[in-house]
Amino acid sequence: MIIDSHAHIYSYDNIDKIVEDAKRSGVETIISISTDLESSNKNIVISEKYKEVFCSVGIHPCDCVNHKISDLDKIEQLSFNSNNKAIGEIGLDFFYTKDDKKIQYEFLDYQIDIANKRNLPFVVHARDSYNELIDFLKTKDLKTECVIHCFTGDKLLAKQFLDFGCYISFTGIVTFKKSTELRDVAAFIPNDKIMVETDSPYLSPHPNRGKTNYPSNLIYIAECISEAKKFNFQTFCKNLKENTVKFYRL
Repeated sequence: MIIDSHAHIYSYDNIDKIVEDAKRSGVETIISISTDLESSNKNIVISEKYKEVFCSVGIHPCDCVNHKISDLDKIEQLSFNSNNKAIGEIGLDFFYTKDDKKIQYEFLDYQIDIANKRNLPFVVHARDSYNELIDFLKTKDLKTECVIHCFTGDKLLAKQFLDFGCYISFTGIVTFKKSTELRDVAAFIPNDKIMVETDSPYLSPHPNRGKTNYPSNLIYIAECISEAKKFNFQTFCKNLKENTVKFYRL
């Protein structure tokens, strides 16, 4: 039994079925990650309804422009809910534009401060911004742990994040046929610092690539990485679960 460390359960209409299908496939717990104030509120409600679901609250870098800094006070208040286990996903995303860099940094800075103050781990989104993120993290007094979600960087970048004490999480991208280098990176990550996630409904792994993703697909990602590591699958799944439980303090 393993844990989907990063999914967006609020995106689905049929949550009952999603949770049951996940359990049948060996996924016993799902962490539903928020991207804005609306999804943060939804995730609190969902996590209170389903014992298999916990959540994070936070504002995604691409959603910062749709919020005010004062909205982060509301995020902080939501973080007190006992089913909330992290701040996130937060970070930097310069894929579409760099025009809003200033506000992205401001929201990231404030939300890391919330994580520090609340003694909660935080979940980091980074796209076309790994080096900028590393430089920023060097300026912060990190008092809690973080995970770099949907990692697609190389070993050098991975080592720099590991040196910060970060966890590294992999999505279905690692299963794609052309992701040979990424599988090598996954094999490089120490077994006590790795997590897996579906990021569902996005990034469905092979053999379901191109279709809507679900937490039940997590098994394909775990199998792929255990093969890359040449590591016993059952033992690897045990490690994954231990890491996720430790990180989210489940």
